[in-house]
Parts: sequence; C-alpha cells; structure tokens
Amino acid sequence: MANAGDELVRWLAEARVDEAAAARARERWLRQQAGEEATLVGVLLDLAERGTAVVVESAGGRRQRATITAVAEDFCALRTDQGGDALVAYAGVDSVAPLDDVASSGDRPRALDMTLIEAIAVMAAERPRVLVVARDGTSRAGELTSVGRDVVTMRTDGTPRHVYLPVSAIAEVAITG
Repeated sequence: MANAGDELVRWLAEARVDEAAAARARERWLRQQAGEEATLVGVLLDLAERGTAVVVESAGGRRQRATITAVAEDFCALRTDQGGDALVAYAGVDSVAPLDDVASSGDRPRALDMTLIEAIAVMAAERPRVLVVARDGTSRAGELTSVGRDVVTMRTDGTPRHVYLPVSAIAEVAITG
C-alpha cells in the first residue's frame, strides 16, 4: 500500500500535467483568435515594427525584396534593397513573405491616416520621376505632374506625352529619380 507521501507526489505530478495541457490549449486558442482577427494592415505593421525584410509580390508578377517603412489606409511604403522607395496599393499586392519566416498575428489597426491618393499628391508637389505600375502589370515611366480626386496625371517619356491614370488602377508608384 502506498503511503501518503507517494500519493501526494503522484497527485502533484498529475496536476502539473493537467496545468501544462491547459496552458497549451489556452495558448493555441489565443493564437487562433489572433489569426481570426488578422488583417493585412496588421501583419504589415508587425513586419514594419520588426524591420523585417520581406518579398512583396504584386501586379504583373513583380517581386521586390524590401522593408516596410510605413503602413497606411490603402497602401504601404517600401524601401527596396536597392535603396528605392515605392508606394504599393493593397489592391495590387499578391503576397508578402517575411524573410525571417516568423509568423505575425496581424490583429492591429492601421498606423498612418493617409490614403494612396493623398501620398501621391504629396509626391507630385516635388514632380519626381516615377514608374507607375497598373494592377494589370503594365507600367509607365515619367514625371508626376498633378493629382486630382481620383486621377493622376503624368508626363511620360513616350507618346502620348500626357497620360491620365485612374487611382483605382494603380498598384504601385516607385520613385525612380
């Protein structure tokens, strides 16, 4: 017959096993809950705050290795490995893959209260040379000249010289010079 000390040891061991199982179940439930609340914006914020290098696949099969420098309402800003800056519309993103291969919960709101059209308008004041990539993968190079409520005007390198681009068709605006 087992003595009281042996029974206490057995009971404590069982309690530790039960507690560990309950802790694993809680952790799994919290991960699942965070995953169900995830948004692309939240994931991008996590990656930006960690300074994680990512590969962004976007319109037309474009792949860029970059870090995320800002996360806004309908776009994020990237700094590419070549030192270039680009604004990428969420509607133009096919996938984002962190190179550190660490999962992000992504259950957070946006950080920057600005839309793509507002960001392009700020850029246009400087009249930079840009490459604008449409959601269908086509692109145009030239100078931003003005931004309206839903249209971007460019002076292109080719013919015709002036092109009007609906903002809803823009996947990416990369500063080239």
